[in-house]
Amino acid sequence: MMSVAIELFLLMFGAIGFAGTGVAVAAAGARQQNDGVTDLGMLAVASLLFVFGSVCAAIGSGITGVLALGSVVSWVGYVVAAQRMGLFAIETGSLEGSIADETRQRT
Repeated sequence: MMSVAIELFLLMFGAIGFAGTGVAVAAAGARQQNDGVTDLGMLAVASLLFVFGSVCAAIGSGITGVLALGSVVSWVGYVVAAQRMGLFAIETGSLEGSIADETRQRT
């Protein structure tokens, strides 16, 4: 029987691996968009980190941990890294002004 501390360490390392997967995929996407070149090295790093995160999460909590932890952490890692690399921008601002502008455009 594993202790709780070992399970938490495994899940922490799994989360780091999954976050790295998202960042590596975002870096490969940025390279593809900017240079037009598929970065196979970065995709290989992403797959290596995904396997590492999957093994750690599977040992720590089973297949449900891989699905739950992996999907969320990889997505967050990708979104944060892709936004910082300029692949897209999440705009914040006044919601009321944009709704009023849309209503005026429709009429």
